[in-house]
Amino acid sequence: MPALLGRELQKTARRFGRVITIIGMSALITSGLPAQQPVQRDTTHVAPVQGDSARLDSARKAQILSDTAHTRLTRAQLESEAEALERQGKQAQAAAIRQRLKDGDFQAGDRIAIVVRGDSTLSDTAIVRAGRVIQLKNLPPIPLAGVLHSELPDYLTKQLSQYLKNPTVQVTPLVQIAVVGNVGHPGFFWVPADITLTDAIMLAGGPTQTSDLNGTKISRDNKDRLSDKQVQQAFASGATLDQLDLRAGDQIKVPEAKKTDWVRILQITAALAAVTVSVIALSRH
Repeated sequence: MPALLGRELQKTARRFGRVITIIGMSALITSGLPAQQPVQRDTTHVAPVQGDSARLDSARKAQILSDTAHTRLTRAQLESEAEALERQGKQAQAAAIRQRLKDGDFQAGDRIAIVVRGDSTLSDTAIVRAGRVIQLKNLPPIPLAGVLHSELPDYLTKQLSQYLKNPTVQVTPLVQIAVVGNVGHPGFFWVPADITLTDAIMLAGGPTQTSDLNGTKISRDNKDRLSDKQVQQAFASGATLDQLDLRAGDQIKVPEAKKTDWVRILQITAALAAVTVSVIALSRH
């Protein structure tokens, strides 16, 4: 019996030896390789920001802002999505969409860039005030309760038609979001609601060499709003902030890629091997 036990323990020791060798070689190989770059969606209008001058960085940001997808969810699309979620039994998500349809997209503190052709006095960046209204020069307050981002151009044109003849109105809803974590220039940014999630990160200087885009989190009031799978789908599809229903104060956090602690792994493996060898030695006495 002791001989059989000794042979089994010797086999175990040899296995541990092979594991130590494999792990050691992997650690040496890994330590000599450059940090793996995260996979990013190809955006032809965005180049890596790292190392650019401030002038080029500003020009790139301007290009991103002027080249947004202009994709805003319509009321019909949101109603269809709510119905689909209800059929799937996802009542909480459906209720959130129906609440959005009722309240609209605008909150106090949001901003709207407005250009009225033919009347420069009304062209301004309006601030949404308490009660979800905006105030343009010499005009009564204009309510925005229940108005979606996609409905704003036609709605505001109709409102201004009461005071102007055939106004041509261009509007850009702006939301203030935080882009933090492992990006070039973390902070708060006023961005168009129809900008993509990828471009929002690029406006913050883009990911660094050690960023983990796959681990990006979107949170509101310190709670994750989207699952990891939903965030990845947003990157892949080019989803806009409006499509993701991001609001003022929401946070996009890009984490740092986790590093494998090869030294710690080797220490633990070596300790286990040492214990095994000690047991074998004792079994021979």
